[in-house]
Amino acid sequence: MMATESKNRIAEIRDGENLGEHFAYARERLFKEGSVNISVLEILSYLKLFQPSFFAEHEDDVVEMMGLFFKKPKVESFISLIFSDYGKYIQAEFGEEYTPVQADILKKIRKMQTFSFSAPTSTGKSFVFRSLIKDADYDVAVVVPSRALINEYYDRVHDIIDDKAVNILTFVDIINIKHAKRNVFILTPERARELFKLKDKLNIGLVLFDEAQLSDEESVRGLYFDSIVRRVQKAFPFAKCIFAHPFIANPEAQLKKNHVDIDENAAALQYEQKNVGQIFYTHDTSTGEFHHFGIDKNVMGDRKIKARFDPIEKAIKDGGSILIYVPKQHIYNEQVYSGFKKYIDLCQPISDPAALELVEKMREYVGASNGKNENYISKTLEYLKRGIVVHHGSIPLRARLILEHFTQQGFCRICFATSTLEQGINMPFDVVYLDRFERSKPLSVKNLIGRAGRSTPNDVFDFGAAIVKKNNMSPFRFVITKSENISEKSHLDKENEGLDPKYEEFKEAIKTDQFNDEYNLTNNDVEKLASDDITEIIPTLLDIMFNEDGSLIYPRWDNEEINDRKAMYQDFYSLYQMYLGRELTAAEKSILNQAIKIMLWRVYKKTFSLICQYRYDYASRKKDRDALDRQGNDEEKSKLKSQFLREYADIPDMKLHNYSLFGGTPAEKVDYDRIIYDTYDYLDKLIGFKLADIFYAIFHQYYELSKDPRALRLAKYIRYGTDVEREIWMLRYGLTFEDIEWAAPCIESIDEQEIVFNEKYDELTEDQLAVLERFHYSTDNKGQPES
Repeated sequence: MMATESKNRIAEIRDGENLGEHFAYARERLFKEGSVNISVLEILSYLKLFQPSFFAEHEDDVVEMMGLFFKKPKVESFISLIFSDYGKYIQAEFGEEYTPVQADILKKIRKMQTFSFSAPTSTGKSFVFRSLIKDADYDVAVVVPSRALINEYYDRVHDIIDDKAVNILTFVDIINIKHAKRNVFILTPERARELFKLKDKLNIGLVLFDEAQLSDEESVRGLYFDSIVRRVQKAFPFAKCIFAHPFIANPEAQLKKNHVDIDENAAALQYEQKNVGQIFYTHDTSTGEFHHFGIDKNVMGDRKIKARFDPIEKAIKDGGSILIYVPKQHIYNEQVYSGFKKYIDLCQPISDPAALELVEKMREYVGASNGKNENYISKTLEYLKRGIVVHHGSIPLRARLILEHFTQQGFCRICFATSTLEQGINMPFDVVYLDRFERSKPLSVKNLIGRAGRSTPNDVFDFGAAIVKKNNMSPFRFVITKSENISEKSHLDKENEGLDPKYEEFKEAIKTDQFNDEYNLTNNDVEKLASDDITEIIPTLLDIMFNEDGSLIYPRWDNEEINDRKAMYQDFYSLYQMYLGRELTAAEKSILNQAIKIMLWRVYKKTFSLICQYRYDYASRKKDRDALDRQGNDEEKSKLKSQFLREYADIPDMKLHNYSLFGGTPAEKVDYDRIIYDTYDYLDKLIGFKLADIFYAIFHQYYELSKDPRALRLAKYIRYGTDVEREIWMLRYGLTFEDIEWAAPCIESIDEQEIVFNEKYDELTEDQLAVLERFHYSTDNKGQPES
């Protein structure tokens, strides 16, 4: 049968008509072209869905022709034998059961100093990267777009490298030098800046830029990514640079924008082979009906076909998982819970002890109530107990890691997610539902659709399903089939309109090599932060923060009007304004005020959960509500309005408006989850990425000038959250303040050489040992350390 003669291929496969012809059509193209054609994979997916007995007779051939040799399909036909021999050649040549695409990627990386490539999300490029990392005999840096992706890389690299002579770090530092012979750094672009401080002490031989399409982002992050690439080229000129992207048609753009000539040492290539099949549905939200449709109407048929089942309901009842892509605002206003109530009601409370243990870890970390009081209630946690996950960029890193483990271990039934899942996080689903369809962001759509279908190690053809709303069918077809290109011009080389002048200064400093690696600031900023105007303020601030004996003054937190905290805030505010070189707008002042409070809580060693609870108590007027409770005055209590609490936004930005996170919400209705998300945004995106560098540079330079030990201590408090050297070393080894509480008693000594443990190490729990075991060395009879 010719493709154009088909009345409707989906309907015929469902009804068992012409199955041999449909399979022959798919097999011929799969044999000649590989697994690059969407329609071929649709046909195979529908055959497996509707005609499983028929498909089972051919499944091993399909797996072999797709080059999925790691699945170890049975060799039962001449075609299987041909491909099986190819698989054996690859294994002999590369030592692993790679797919042809994986083998070619590895071959190019071995040969080239610079290689940029694109491939679908199911290709398994991360497996290739992990092998490169494992086999390297030099330092490796992996640059990923988000801190969420750091978690996944760390877990997977940790699993494949059991050699304790390798430091696997999610930050840049020189530690454990008595035992570690090389380092693997897994970093965001923001953390990657620390590489350049230690460039003379590192032997960087390979830099992997994963999800490198971030360089096309029209934002400060895109500019920052480009700046890291340029700085790597200068600081480590002999290192291999590898750029990996999903789906883009012009991976050579990375070479062009970074002025790398394509020659025998540099290449770019697009791979289109996929490891999983997909089928597609529309959803009519007015009737609740679902319809099958094909991407290429000439091949699959030009009519959509009504589905005889609800694919979301079917997947949940079959024990599968659903990703529902939603706007962040729909999570914040809880619209997702009402809009998808039908499916949420199918999710029963989880009883698995391992799942409930993860829920409890999450509760403890964020400081949520365990149900015994009306404050600090996290609805996110309550839904998690039923296998319903919420995933977005404002969820704290440690909490996100718990959610990803929860999902990867099979406990997730429904995941409401924003675009954070675009960025390569290994959380595949059986069904992806696009509640939000962004035609203007085609690459994002393709990345999300790439989550539909799990590539398993089993000897089967894997497929998933993607669902769009009825009115999005045509634009969805257009997006899926359209080639996507990224810009061939770096943000460093083009005009970035609308950005604050500070970013223009940053860009010029990178281009002209006027950037201070020690402070992560431009030379101009570093000079400005040592000016007389700034140094005049610092002694007064130090007097407020330290006693005469040099101990830190712990101010009262219940009433800032009766202590020096207001003056302390004002001094920090003045320092930032001098750095900026202009007056702040009302919105910028409110944001900076919140950031300084949170930063100082951290200085005073408050945990993340305590900081969230402090902010909740203030916003929800807990003190006033408790007083009215004691009086039994429920009427007055219900009239209380929430306090003004400025929601996080990036500064500097003169266009921001000033508004409260909770508006006129009743005080007793303040959402604790929103407090958690907002607090993390302040800590991670503003304090960690910007303010800490600025204030550290101010106080450290003042110490260099004045030798006032209080300034050095305050600089350490701002950078690390403590000035105790022992605690700083623990942080440098990757522990958190929450970890230090239980880890400190079992550590005899710690410095850049090693950690020496005492006998209490053997009393740690399994989870605690997992944090420290990479730095624990026993000795053999000859006194030599054993891994």
